[in-house]
Amino acid sequence: MDEAEETESLYHFDSVLSDFSSFQNQLQIPPCPVIGHSGHGYMALAYAKQFPTQVTEVMMVATGPNHGAPLQERETYFERLANFDRKEKHKKLQTNFQSLIQSHPEGLQDFFNLYCVSQDALGFYDLSVDSTRFWEGVKTNKLAFDHLFGKLFVEINVEDYLTTIHLPIKLILGKYDFQVAPYYTWDKIIDRFPKVKRTVIDFCGHLPFFENPKRFIEAMEME
Repeated sequence: MDEAEETESLYHFDSVLSDFSSFQNQLQIPPCPVIGHSGHGYMALAYAKQFPTQVTEVMMVATGPNHGAPLQERETYFERLANFDRKEKHKKLQTNFQSLIQSHPEGLQDFFNLYCVSQDALGFYDLSVDSTRFWEGVKTNKLAFDHLFGKLFVEINVEDYLTTIHLPIKLILGKYDFQVAPYYTWDKIIDRFPKVKRTVIDFCGHLPFFENPKRFIEAMEME
């Protein structure tokens, strides 16, 4: 195993989930709901499978079936549902982001943070939102993100987890979330696993807890 592979192994699911479990035990947190946003919804699901006695229910927020084939549907969904202003803002943000990349041939510092800002038109229903402030002072681990989002979350099969988890599972999605696979790409999975309770919140994007916190809390508390 070379150095890159050895470092990457730090971010394998088993390693990360074991860290979560150790953290929960160290702080003496009793069995509790586990919530994961976006790709981290898979983390919540995997944690419930590996440590079921430490979890009471799973909540996946703004999470698609995986980051592989279902994700391709978001482009069709965006073309169909997004209005002119949204499409124009997205083009502008992409142009700005590409200009930043080209002006930093040595590598763009805070690449992931700036990439996320470039996705604002896909992630927020409210087109006036500028997420730059959300990332102030935030440091991200590029290797961890590349491994988790570029590999594990692409290959994950949520049905493998749903088959073995015997806990309540809630799926909370924004109707105008163009950053992950659209809400309807879950249809066939939910048909097979009716224990997954899906709520789609209108006039929300990738952060429903930010854009409609009242409705989001209601969805969390639903039986």
